[in-house]
Amino acid sequence: MCRSSTIHQHGISVLEVLIGLSLLAVLLSFATPSLSGATAKAELKAAVENMEFSIRSARNTARQLNTDVIMHVQQGRHEKHHSVTFSMPALAPTAETAANMSSLLQTFTFSENIRLAASEESIRFDFRGMVDAPVQILLVSSMDDAVNQRLLIE
Repeated sequence: MCRSSTIHQHGISVLEVLIGLSLLAVLLSFATPSLSGATAKAELKAAVENMEFSIRSARNTARQLNTDVIMHVQQGRHEKHHSVTFSMPALAPTAETAANMSSLLQTFTFSENIRLAASEESIRFDFRGMVDAPVQILLVSSMDDAVNQRLLIE
C-alpha cells in the first residue's frame, strides 16, 4: 500500500490575515465619509426641528400672553455654540412671568457642529404672533457645508 504524504493544514496563515485586514481597511475608508455625512444630516435635522419648535413656541406664547415675544439668535465665540433665547420686554419681570416664560419658551443651544446665521439677530413676534418683516435663518453643518437648510419666518 502506498500511503500519500499529504499533510492537511488547518487554520489561516499570517499572510491571509494581513490581506483580510488590508481589505477591511480599504472598505472602511470608503464608509467613513458616508457615515460623517449621515451624522451631519441627522444633527442638522435635529437643529431644524428645534428651531421650528422655538418659532412655534414664540408665536403661541405671544398670542397666549397677548404681548410681544423677542427671539434672540445668538452666535457664540469662535462661531461655536449658537443659541436661541427669548424675552418679553412689555411684561414686568415677576416670578410668575419668569415661570410662564420658562415653561413656554426654552433656551436652545445648538450642537457645536451646527452654525447658525440669521438676517436679524432679534426677531419680534407681536401679540398676534406675527413678525414685521420676513427673517431668514440659515443652519449649516460645520462638518459639511453642503448640508444646510434655510428657514423663512413670515
